[in-house]
Amino acid sequence: MKRRTFLASTGIGLTTAVAGCTTQAGSSDSPPTDSETPTSEDTQTNTEQQTERTHVAADGTVERTIGAESLDERGLRTPHHVAFGNPTAESHQGTVTVSTADEAVFKESVELEPNASIVASLTDLDTYTARVSVPELDATEKITVEPSQFTCNVTKTTISVQDDGTLDSLGISTRMACQGVVSDHVAARESASETLGDDPIPADTGKGSHTLMLRNPSEETWTTRILVEKDSTAHFDAVYTVEPEGTVLITLSEPDTYSLSVGVLETETTVTEQVTPENFDCNRSPTRAEVDDTGELTASTISTLMACDLETNSTSESP
Repeated sequence: MKRRTFLASTGIGLTTAVAGCTTQAGSSDSPPTDSETPTSEDTQTNTEQQTERTHVAADGTVERTIGAESLDERGLRTPHHVAFGNPTAESHQGTVTVSTADEAVFKESVELEPNASIVASLTDLDTYTARVSVPELDATEKITVEPSQFTCNVTKTTISVQDDGTLDSLGISTRMACQGVVSDHVAARESASETLGDDPIPADTGKGSHTLMLRNPSEETWTTRILVEKDSTAHFDAVYTVEPEGTVLITLSEPDTYSLSVGVLETETTVTEQVTPENFDCNRSPTRAEVDDTGELTASTISTLMACDLETNSTSESP
């Protein structure tokens, strides 16, 4: 059973507690005699005894960080938090596993006393599967965290033990307006567009615009991220899932110097183009990016090389 709840607040507190580990069985300094040679059953028992498990005291919380913390370095999005909690009056043991499409990126066994929890922060933009298993209850709960769930808000998904011995998941988020943060799905042969600045551009200003076009002529569906930065600060952070022959068009209506970055999450490929005020003249020079069947990107900024009359914003052939 999955639910999503939105909290009209400015943050979600994550309290840190000290985590401990169960002690491991010791070994004798003397080698075993023939009669002391461990059986396979003894070996299995010793292995189980030596398995490390994080112990979280009642009302305590331990925190874990997953990833390279790239969301703190660029963009407008913040990490998403995944938690395993025990709000019941009994202690419970379980295992938390977090995976991407390629590999398991986190796994930890814990023992939670009443009202204890473990919180893992996902610090890189990706699609994750989080799984909590509690063998003593024969219970397992699995959730998926999509890139669109990483916004400017503080977001958290908690899997909790219920009083009836089941597991349940609950999503919470603050409700701050995320200006410049866009998540969209572009269907096959369809398009999506955004304008940054005045829309439409007033005709009497003589201003031009610059466009960034992302095309997916491949036969694959790709999850892409577009960052528009000015003065090393992100002003636009968009995630588009683009199906075959889909197109994304971003229009910049305010002349300035920008860094336009396009990336493919599945392949971790990124290309960046620099745009200057000269790219906003009458030539309407676009930046074009394409993603191929392997998830690789190419990009270029094109100019028609016309001479512009600054007073009328008209064009004439360059000599």
